[in-house]
Amino acid sequence: MGNVDGSITNGSSTKSKLLIHFPDQLWLVLTKKYPQLQFEIKAFVPVEQDPFVGNSLIAITGSIPESLLQELENHPSLMSYSVMERSSNQMILNTITKDQFLMLTIVKNMILVDLPVPVSNGCAEFVVSSTRSNIDHFIQDLEDRGLRVEIKSIGIYSEDILQDVLTPRQFEVFNLAKQKGYYESPRQITLTELAREINVAKSSLSSILQRIHAKLLGSI
Repeated sequence: MGNVDGSITNGSSTKSKLLIHFPDQLWLVLTKKYPQLQFEIKAFVPVEQDPFVGNSLIAITGSIPESLLQELENHPSLMSYSVMERSSNQMILNTITKDQFLMLTIVKNMILVDLPVPVSNGCAEFVVSSTRSNIDHFIQDLEDRGLRVEIKSIGIYSEDILQDVLTPRQFEVFNLAKQKGYYESPRQITLTELAREINVAKSSLSSILQRIHAKLLGSI
């Protein structure tokens, strides 16, 4: 794997298609049980708690059986969910999940995600962009956690795209948060401590981080 020193570097960016196999304990593995339905991750972001939780918008298209809702109600990986929209052939869910590892790994390695992300048969097909070393490190982090990752395609496609994603101030805050272990699990520094390091109010730092996460995860 490529060397990563924790800082954002210039260089060619790579667009890759990765098939990530979800662990059996995650509720999206239910896609194996309902192959007739189309699942898509429309948006997702880590929510500031200690530890983080994952907040996602999931679109499910097709004739949705009540048995699926019953399984969601009792699934141990879901802290909560709500039905945002529902029609005869589609449902939009807002989900809160306990396992935030994938989201934090995306943010920590500065991976840009194309949305929506289709999910089928327990696997999500991610199209991601970053430097090659960041993508290598991202894959290694997932594999170290026991997730299986298949590389469907990978290739250089543009120069310095990451420089257009975050403002200089956001780069500075992101790098410090990463270096101080804010995205580690367990977290090595609290939001309050990080705000003190940067010399900003806790609420201001929380807003900055939310904007960073939204940009990296493609939700704005």
